[in-house]
Amino acid sequence: MAQQSAAVVGGGIMGAGIAQVLARNGYDVSVREINEELVDEARERFVSGNYGLDDAVEGGYLSPDECDDILDRVTFTTDLDAATDGTDFVVEAVTEDLAIKGQVFRNLDEVTDSQPLYSNTSGFSVTSIANAVSDPSRVAVTHFFNPVPVMAMVEIVRAPETDDAVVERAEELVDELGKTSVTIDDDPGSYGFIANRCYGAMREEAKKIVDEGIATEAQVDKALEDGYNLPVGPFSLRGIGEEWD
Repeated sequence: MAQQSAAVVGGGIMGAGIAQVLARNGYDVSVREINEELVDEARERFVSGNYGLDDAVEGGYLSPDECDDILDRVTFTTDLDAATDGTDFVVEAVTEDLAIKGQVFRNLDEVTDSQPLYSNTSGFSVTSIANAVSDPSRVAVTHFFNPVPVMAMVEIVRAPETDDAVVERAEELVDELGKTSVTIDDDPGSYGFIANRCYGAMREEAKKIVDEGIATEAQVDKALEDGYNLPVGPFSLRGIGEEWD
């Protein structure tokens, strides 16, 4: 590869995880946040957050020297231009809000040249995001799953305008990271790709079963976990305190 550098825009849980796996695989990575407070939080999350470098060292997955090498390859900044300058590609990993993502891609359009622009959206249409840049052929989705350092799957989504080389680069990247990908076409009429759409259907049926008094939440989870070998059922997977509509 001609370059081994990448930018990750957004240093939250997903962005920090993506930056970590890139850096662990030899990339020089710039993580961009919008202010110094969030930069400090992103740095702390990268090192000592859940599934951060400290956890990897404690679990025996990285040596202290390897951890130091990774930290040497990562920078945290508020400067979008500096973060993206000369990079092989950019991964957007900001909050799941289409208006915010659109603004990020408009900003990226101003400071980047021809490198691929990937969104980590979990379900927004690639076309709707690509509309924010002057050359939509540069845009595709690389939907990593949480926690990124652990989960193997990446959904790659292309729009009709996406250049084949942009998709191929994403597929190569997933291979480099030791992960698994599926590449699918964009569906502007729906939210979600493969995994989230299937999970959403399962969740709705699970809720319906409980609402109709057929089974309890615990029984539904047990049936799906033991019957389909799921690691966790839909009610257990639901965030603590989260309510379903």
